[in-house]
Parts: sequence; C-alpha cells; structure tokens
Amino acid sequence: MQSTIARSQPIVSLSLNPAIDLNYEVTAITHDQKSRASKTYYDPGGTGINVGKALQILKANCKTCYITAGKMGEFLDGMIQQELTDTYSLRVEGETRINTTILQSSPFRQYEINATGPHISPHQLEQIVDQFLTFCQQGIGILTGSLPPGLPKDTYNKINLLMQQQGARCIIDAPIDILRHTLDSQPFLIKPNLHELETLQNKSLSSVEQIAAEARQLIQRGCHLVCVSLGEKGAILSTVENSFFCNAPDITTHSTVGAGDSMVAALAYAHIQQQSPQNALTLAVACGTATAKQPGSQLFKLADLEILKPQIKIKTLDI
Repeated sequence: MQSTIARSQPIVSLSLNPAIDLNYEVTAITHDQKSRASKTYYDPGGTGINVGKALQILKANCKTCYITAGKMGEFLDGMIQQELTDTYSLRVEGETRINTTILQSSPFRQYEINATGPHISPHQLEQIVDQFLTFCQQGIGILTGSLPPGLPKDTYNKINLLMQQQGARCIIDAPIDILRHTLDSQPFLIKPNLHELETLQNKSLSSVEQIAAEARQLIQRGCHLVCVSLGEKGAILSTVENSFFCNAPDITTHSTVGAGDSMVAALAYAHIQQQSPQNALTLAVACGTATAKQPGSQLFKLADLEILKPQIKIKTLDI
C-alpha cells in the first residue's frame, strides 16, 4: 500500500520566468551579413515548462505552475495548453520573454540569448507559490531556471523551507548565483553542470573522481542527492551512501535546449517510482541524450529511451 501511495505522489514544476523558445537553424553566421534560417521553431519554453513537458512524456502524475504576461504570454499560454494537460497560470503585467537559440551547422555551434522577463509583485509571488504548495502536497516540487527581475536570489531557498514544513521534497536546478542561496535550506536534490559545480566550489575539476568528491561535499552540507551533468561525457549522481558515474551514448547532437530539464524530470520521476540511484541516473542520461537528438526545443521520445538505455553503463565510484 505504501509503495502505491508513494508512486502516485505529485511532481509539480514551478516556472516563475517562462519563455517562448525561438530557434533558428542556419548554415553559418557571418559578421555584418544577413543569415537566412533554413528552419525555424517556436516552442513553449523556460526550464520549468520543459520539465513539465518531460514529466508528461514519462506519464508522471504532474502539474505545471507558471506566469504569463502580455501578448507573448497569450501566445505562450496557447502553446502550453496544447502540450500540457494539468496547469495553473498566473497573469501579470509586462511581457513574457522570448529566448532565442541559433544553431549553426558548419561548423556546429549553438548560440543562446535569453531575455529578462516581466516583474512580479510580492503578492503575485505569494499567490503562485501558495498554489504550487497546494499542488505539491507531500510530493516533489521542482524549482528551476532564472527568477523574474526584482525577486531576491534567496527566493527558492524560502520556497524550499515552506515545502519542508509540509513534508514535500525540493529539486533545484538554477543558475549559480541563485543556487548559492539555496544550499542553506538543504534541498533534496540539486543538478549543477560541471561549470556550475566548479564555480560553486571555486576550483577546476578534471577527473570523474574529483567531481564526485566535490558533489560529496555538497551532500555533507545537507543535500540528499547531487547530480552533476557532464554533457556528452555523461553524468555523476551522488547519494548519501555512494556516488555513481555513467557515460552518455554517442549521438549526433541537434540541440541541447531542454536536455538538462529532461534529466531533472527523469530524476524526479525515478524517485517517485522508488527506483535505485543507478536506474535513476540511467533514465536521466537517456532522457537528456534523447532530447539532444531532437531539433529546436523539442524533447525526447519514449521510443528513443529503450534504444539508448542499454548503451549506458554505470560505474560505482565508492566516493
């Protein structure tokens, strides 16, 4: 009975600063000359929205809370309603941001420009956080991405403390200047990439063992799980008991937009499903890799996961 209850617990993502993802595919970018896009994609984006989309693909019991503003917000809301079935949106003044990714094919380069987004008032923040907490119950709440302008950098830290009061677990995947301000509240799981971990720990890390040792330091500070994404090299998952490393399957990358968000969704889903750390890491890397195979901001397909998972090998690090 307990296992059935645990597996039905909700996973709720909060997106305080979502975006319309605009992606251009071009052959090459030349200084001071026009570049014509061979393909253009418009997708509902922002990390919290991507997490919600990934959770829905995995058929999780999930909800997505997000903020919209202005005409672009109406456009975003329409796209979200076509892809997500269980959502809560809050309208504010201003304009929803547009994030632009340019994918150059020769040679392959990825350029990203992220806009700022609308301001939200303390009352509006309280309104959407209250709804988010109501949805979370004793499940998992996912706080990802940047904050709207004007909100303090410890906003996620405060939300995590509120989650803990009601028995919910918090996953945080945020820019380093925000992540720094969340560690005191001992989040359940954080997912820095290698650059973020190096910046957080103020040191250069060259080996898997060094990376795992620094992730272990964060565990000792109170995090229950630390997943460090290493791009095409794989990922590391550190738990209270041990650390695990896995490779990433060899693929042709089309776009990395949403790959990290897919990993976060997979880790949350695996935990709700009471999977082992090894299986959670395998699913996370498979979802991230399968997303990188897709164009624009499109996420992984379930069929790809079954092809990729057998290619992923787990190594126990004893760190």
